[in-house]
Amino acid sequence: MPSAWWLGSTRRSVNPAPRPRRSLSLLLFALYFPIIVSAIERTIAISITVPATDNPLRPLDRNLVSWSIQNRDLPIFSRTSYLQNFFNALSTNTAKGQSVRLGGGESDKTTYSPDITITAQKFQSGYYGAQAQGNVTLGPNYFESFKDRYAPNTTYIWCLNLINSTNNFEAAISTAAGVLEYIKDELELFEIGNEADFYGSKGYRDKNWDATMMLPEWNYIADEVQKLGPNNGDDIKFAAGGFANPAYVVTKDFDIPGIIKAGFQSPRIPWYTMHLYPQSGCSGSVTIQPLLSHASLYELLSNYISQVEAAESVGGQFAIGETNTVSCTGRAGISDTFAAALWLVNYVLLSASIGIRRVYFHATSQAPYSPLIPINYSTDSGNYTSGVLPLAYGAYFVSEVLSSNENLHVTEMANDTDYSSYTIWDESNNLKKFVFINLAAYNTTMGVTNSATEDSPAFPFDYPRSSALVNISTPWNAGEELSIIRLQGPGSNAKALVNVSDFTFSTKDAKVENNLVDTILTVQADGYVVFDILASEAVLIQPYSDVLANPHPTKTESRASNSTANGVVMRTRGASNLASLCTPSWSVLVVFSVISAMLAV
Repeated sequence: MPSAWWLGSTRRSVNPAPRPRRSLSLLLFALYFPIIVSAIERTIAISITVPATDNPLRPLDRNLVSWSIQNRDLPIFSRTSYLQNFFNALSTNTAKGQSVRLGGGESDKTTYSPDITITAQKFQSGYYGAQAQGNVTLGPNYFESFKDRYAPNTTYIWCLNLINSTNNFEAAISTAAGVLEYIKDELELFEIGNEADFYGSKGYRDKNWDATMMLPEWNYIADEVQKLGPNNGDDIKFAAGGFANPAYVVTKDFDIPGIIKAGFQSPRIPWYTMHLYPQSGCSGSVTIQPLLSHASLYELLSNYISQVEAAESVGGQFAIGETNTVSCTGRAGISDTFAAALWLVNYVLLSASIGIRRVYFHATSQAPYSPLIPINYSTDSGNYTSGVLPLAYGAYFVSEVLSSNENLHVTEMANDTDYSSYTIWDESNNLKKFVFINLAAYNTTMGVTNSATEDSPAFPFDYPRSSALVNISTPWNAGEELSIIRLQGPGSNAKALVNVSDFTFSTKDAKVENNLVDTILTVQADGYVVFDILASEAVLIQPYSDVLANPHPTKTESRASNSTANGVVMRTRGASNLASLCTPSWSVLVVFSVISAMLAV
C-alpha cells in the first residue's frame, strides 16, 4: 500500500512544542467484511479539542480498576496464591496497592464476636460454623486468614450490616470493632448497608423507606464506629450510597443528589458510590453484544454525570462501588470471554473521562465474571478447575495505561459504535499515551473453552478476521520511537489464549508466565502515527522513551521492530499460538475518516 496516500490535502505541519490548546485528528480505515455483498464507503467527520484551561481532562486514579469481593470469599481467595500474584502484577505497574471492597449481599448478614474460635484455615475452606438463617459470625481468625497477604499498601473498604438493628445495631458496631482491631492499618473506608434502596421493597424496613429515614440510622452507626478510634475517630472515613438501582431507575431519593439533599454530607464522607450491572443474570436473557457497543456503554454511563457532579459539589468523589458484566455472579459465554476484557478497558476509561474515579468489579471464588478462579470446584453443571479468565487481562492492560511516574489525565478522543479511543495527558497538557479499542465482533473456534468455567456454544464462521488501519495526528516528533502493546485474543467469544503483547499469567497460580514485549513503531512526518488493529483488539501507544524511564519488572529488555517500509506496524508479535491470527485479511476497503483540526492555537 502506498505510504499515507489517503491523507491528501488534509495534512498540515505539526509543531511538536507544547501549546495552550490541543486537538487530535484521527483517520480510521476499517476493512470491509467479506460477508457483505457490495462495497460501502462512509466518511465520519469528528472534531476534538482538548483545551488547556477549563478543560474536560479528568484525573486517572491509580485504583481506577478496583475490586469488590464478598466477605466470605476473600479467605477462599487467600487459600491459594492466585489473587496475591494477580494483585502484585497490577500493583507493580500502578505503583499502588489494590483497593478491595469487602461487601455484597452477605454484608447485611454479618456480625462479629471475639469468642469465635474458628481457625484461619477453616475460614479459608469456606467454613463459618453453624449459621442462623444465613447469618455469618466472624471471629478474630477471619482477619488473620488474609491480613498482610496482598500487594504492599493494598487497602480495604468494609461494608457494615445496616439491616440488623438489634441492640442498637450491635452487628455493625461489633464488626467495625473487629475490623479496627485487626486491619485498621489496611482500612480505607467503611460503608454502611449494602443496596439499602431495596430495604423497603424486601421488607427490611417500612415500605416508605427513603434517604431521610435512613440518615439517623446511618449517622448513629457512623458515630459509634468513630468512637472506637483515637482522636474521636477523625481518621475513620465512610463511603455513602451503595445503591443497587442504576442512575436512570432511581427509587425514591436513593441516588447521590438525593442523599446529599437528605443530609449525607460531612468531612467523614469523602466518597459516594452506586452499583451498576448493565444486564441482569438473575432472570431473563442476556447477550454478549452490549459488551462490544461503545454507544450502549456511553448511553449507560452518561446517566452518572449528575451523580459525579453531586458528589463533587460537596467535595466528594464518586465511584461505581460494585459492578460487572452481568449481575447474579455473571453468565458463562459472556462474562468469561475476551469481549469482557475489552469491555472492562472501555468501561473504566470512559468512566474516568466523565469523572468516575474508581470502578469496583465484583468477584467471588467461583463466578464466571471473576478475573480468576482460585480453587477447583463443582456445580450442578460439572467439575471445574482453578484458572485465569480474560477479565484479568483487561485489568492488566489498564494497569499499563496507568503506569507512569507522573499524574495522568484522560479524555475521550473519538468513538463510534464499534470503536473507541482515549488520550492520556500529563499535568502540563503533554500527550503521553493513547488507547484505541476495536470493538468489532469476531467469533472464533479457537480458545473457546476454559477449564475454570462452564463451556459455551462455539460460533464457527467462514470469513477472515477484519482489521482496521488507523492514522492519528499527534504532537509527537517525526522519527520518535513509540511502544505499542496489544490486548489480544483469538476472538471476542474466546475464553483462553488471551495475552497483552505476549504477557500472560500462569493458569496454575496467576504468576507472570511470559513477559510483555513492546513492539516499536516510528512517528511519521508531521506527527502521524499509523498502525493496524484487528477486530476485537485494543492497543496502547506511548513514547518508548517514557517506557524506558518507567521500567516494569514484567517487561522484557528486548525490543521488537516489525514495521513495514511505510511505518505501519504489521502484526508479527503476540503469543505464538496466535500467530495465524496476526496478519489481517485485506479485503475490500471501507474508509472511516475521522478528521479534526490540528493542534488548534
